[in-house]
Amino acid sequence: MSVAPGKAGVSAAQCHVAGIVPTREARGYALKELARRAGVSREFFARWEIRFLDDSTRVSFGAGCPGEIHFVHAGGPAADLGSESLPVSRAAWPATPPPSLGPDLILPGCASDESPLMPLYSRVTESFVVCRLDVLFSMLFMLSRLEETLSAVRDDHGRFPSTASLAQRHNFLERPVLDEHGLAFQQILASLIPGWRPAPPQASFKLTHDIDEIGIPLDLRSIAGHIAKRGKPSAAARDLLSGVRMAEPTGLQLVRRLAQISASRGFQSAFFWKAGPCGPYDSGYDTGDKRVQRVIEDLWRQGSEFGVHPGYDTFGHPERLAEEVGYLRQTLKVESPGGRQHYLRWSPQTWLDWEACGLLYDSSVGFADAFGFRAGTAFPYRPWSLEQNRELNLIEMPLILMDCTPVKYMRIAKDEALPRIRTLAQRVAATGGVFTLLWHNAPLLEPAYDGWYEAILDVFANWSPAKLPGNVQQLW
Repeated sequence: MSVAPGKAGVSAAQCHVAGIVPTREARGYALKELARRAGVSREFFARWEIRFLDDSTRVSFGAGCPGEIHFVHAGGPAADLGSESLPVSRAAWPATPPPSLGPDLILPGCASDESPLMPLYSRVTESFVVCRLDVLFSMLFMLSRLEETLSAVRDDHGRFPSTASLAQRHNFLERPVLDEHGLAFQQILASLIPGWRPAPPQASFKLTHDIDEIGIPLDLRSIAGHIAKRGKPSAAARDLLSGVRMAEPTGLQLVRRLAQISASRGFQSAFFWKAGPCGPYDSGYDTGDKRVQRVIEDLWRQGSEFGVHPGYDTFGHPERLAEEVGYLRQTLKVESPGGRQHYLRWSPQTWLDWEACGLLYDSSVGFADAFGFRAGTAFPYRPWSLEQNRELNLIEMPLILMDCTPVKYMRIAKDEALPRIRTLAQRVAATGGVFTLLWHNAPLLEPAYDGWYEAILDVFANWSPAKLPGNVQQLW
């Protein structure tokens, strides 16, 4: 990729005064992410010639490819707008969209008063196309999670809830709208460059497990729950014995059970372990405990992945995060793990905190109270920091579905949830990316979850397991 000079835009600090004006580096990042989703190879993208002007980003494709595309700059919403005032635009596809995807293209953060619906891309000549709305800003808006920095709405756990998001309020949370833009851009590229062949969508499935509790240390409330709530007196007895005979408690046996189920379906589980002290939202177990270490060693031999699940109070406290991650590195014997924040307590600043710890990937960007595409994508990607005007040395693996979301938060029946989950899967299959599922170990004993896990895994019966790059740089 060659970049011609142009107006660089303003810094993140100036954005708060002058309105949100992406820098040329940020627009280049957004263009790259759009191209990735269109099936463009790293090598082809490197040959593109890109010019950043005041009014547009102009792209040509190198020798032998005479086409040119201009992406208009419309800026963004004023920084003092509340999240409820942020705009959303819609446009028509260049050609017929895949049947599982939406009939229109959605541009969060972009304003337009067009009616009726007009195509997003306008062909001026046979080899010259203009993208009429600011799709690059929309990509940046979603991938950086800018809207979450413009809203003060938070739930009781300090989380940005789905109900405050544009995606939920404008009814596109269950659509990977950025990945749809990738396919629309692919349609345009194919019309401009007849000999070009995009990489086909490569959807995969990532099965993850946050291990919140394992029965160590002994918790009488949990033991009582095995009897009163779960109807499992044998589990209660096993936990009591574990406290006096170093036996393996029920929670650890459930970890083994998750690994068995994964293996029987041809999937490799990723287990995210904790190291925080005991507190109102943390059980306080120790991964250095001999019983935990035996399970970890057995799972390691079976090919399981291990990651970190930083405790409730690490959110907004990078020093606590670094301490827990350091201990987990020692006990899990993994140098560059991925993982997820406990309770999905996350903000864009968390990316910087995780990067400072040298972690490979985060998988916290999903809503607790609704399933779908919080960042508008199922593609793993390196986030953009608006504050530091750079791409981070960290991968985000968006979380699409958590076990307790439909059962406890949305309170919908399995018969209602499963068709919607299948539709999510179909959309990921059509666009590419990774469908990331979180399933805790404790729900295997919860009557409210009976039949859910197996039914959801059936949806992904023929999917390939996700293969992450060995390091951040391998993700272009």
